[in-house]
Amino acid sequence: MKQCRVIHHAVNLGKGRAIKTGLNYFYLTFNDAPGIITADADGQHLPEDILKVAETFRKNPDALVIGARKFDKGTPMRSLIGNIITKYVFRFLIGKKISDTQSGLRCIPRKAVPRFIEMEGEKYEYEMNMLISTKTNAMDVVEEEITTVYIGNNKSSHFNPLIDSMTIYFLLIRFSFSSFFASIIDFIIFAVIYSLSSNILAGIVFARLVAGNINFFVNKNLVFYSKENVTVTIVKYYTLFVVLGGLAFISVRTMSDFGINVILAKIVTETLLFIASFSIQRDFIFTKQKEE
Repeated sequence: MKQCRVIHHAVNLGKGRAIKTGLNYFYLTFNDAPGIITADADGQHLPEDILKVAETFRKNPDALVIGARKFDKGTPMRSLIGNIITKYVFRFLIGKKISDTQSGLRCIPRKAVPRFIEMEGEKYEYEMNMLISTKTNAMDVVEEEITTVYIGNNKSSHFNPLIDSMTIYFLLIRFSFSSFFASIIDFIIFAVIYSLSSNILAGIVFARLVAGNINFFVNKNLVFYSKENVTVTIVKYYTLFVVLGGLAFISVRTMSDFGINVILAKIVTETLLFIASFSIQRDFIFTKQKEE
């Protein structure tokens, strides 16, 4: 076909690398095109659905448009379970509601292409990286419902439910590891200082100072890859730091007054505050604010 250009790799380098190679060719070749559509080669994406995604993108030129399948009773079990689990894990850890996180039918705005080319991921985890990037870069995601097609019970798919899902989940868990790590340091320092001084306030203050600084550095540079202004981020982070520290002191002191073991009170308090802290950091501190 004269209007088709097939680009080859000498060996199979993975889906992520294939997409990036295509994005690079598109960006250098089609200077006037507002965006590019990716579609899987296993027959799951119908031509009419590709056109639907293109039309939705025309109405939302700054958004990542995803062709979202509807998972019902006719969906192969491995695809149904994998998509449901990934959808809810993604929603909790990343804070973004996307019904079909594994769809390969997507329309990418031209301005986002350079960022996606540089993005980590050579295999199936690349597409999850792309979705996470929409969160950290305040990029809208618009879903267009498409026909759900599974040929031969989806046997032609190269997606391995166990191995590739583990890769994806590991990527998502990275977003929560830093807070868990900081919480452990916080608890150890608090336990040591309290055992030596029996002073709840001193234990919380010193523990927060050490763990908080570690948490900030790791979250900004290794977890959320924040590119926001450092001064603004620091102000927001340490405001949260002081508020949560105050709440922790009040909570531990109150439970202690009611006869609850201080160490147990600290564990209960930090477990509850972890959820709030993670959500606030994810959505307001280390996320680029959307430009009006």
